Amino acid sequence: MPMRRRVRAGVTAGVLAASLFVSGCDAVRHVRDQQAERSSSPSTTQPVTDPAQRVRQSDLETKVGAGMNARTPGGAMIVASNGTRIPNGIVEASAKAAASVRALDPQASKNALLVLVPRDDAEFKEYTGQEAASQLANTVTGGGGRLPYVVMSDWTTKNPDTLTTRETLAHEAFHALTLEKLATERPLWLLEGWAEYVGQRTVPQAPHKRDDISPHVPSDEELRGANAADAYYTAFTFARYLRDTHGHDKVMAFYSEAVRTKEPLEALLNKHFGKGLTALESGYVAWYPTFR
Repeated sequence: MPMRRRVRAGVTAGVLAASLFVSGCDAVRHVRDQQAERSSSPSTTQPVTDPAQRVRQSDLETKVGAGMNARTPGGAMIVASNGTRIPNGIVEASAKAAASVRALDPQASKNALLVLVPRDDAEFKEYTGQEAASQLANTVTGGGGRLPYVVMSDWTTKNPDTLTTRETLAHEAFHALTLEKLATERPLWLLEGWAEYVGQRTVPQAPHKRDDISPHVPSDEELRGANAADAYYTAFTFARYLRDTHGHDKVMAFYSEAVRTKEPLEALLNKHFGKGLTALESGYVAWYPTFR
């Protein structure tokens, strides 16, 4: 899998702002703490068809402003402030990403995937609370009943038809549509590894085995750190190992139960894969030389 030269962004501000997402994923705890509020919010159970209403569900009406530009291809809503152009490639990729995520995870949110196209880096920061830097996109989880949304970067907006942009949208759509009701704090190898896995299934690219890394299940610190690209790669290939040895359905069933329940992760790993994390990691290390 060719790793991107640019940082992915992540989940922010309610935040999962993770590292490729290289700018840091401190949001999981915040998402967990605000889960009770979000679960009881009417907005999480009543999908809307009007873009202005969907923007309000994410508490963005003031930031987006009056006279917003909106495209609604079905399953997704792509929104920009007045006068900002929305590329057709972003519209098409957003619709495909939303449909693909829901096909892979039937329990994914039925709320419209909200994708914001900022006018410039200043607007990106206004939507996310972060500098754009080299981010490709950023998923903001909100909190307090606010629904998650995805913010594109200047680079992805200017390169809407690339494989990188399309795979990035699939990755971020997976975050936005599956973490709406995250029940408890979970490690980033799960949240990011599975988002990479879904992105690759949605926008297949030629696998690229790396011989310069040591296969292991990465820590949250690695996924937030200077070598986050390596950590994203190992998190992704760990998910691929589980797919190759146990099948796609078990991989997705495990993820779905992990994000929607408070069951101990070790118990869920044993339930779905018959082994705990230490044994699975050993199997991953032994499998990695066969990865193509």
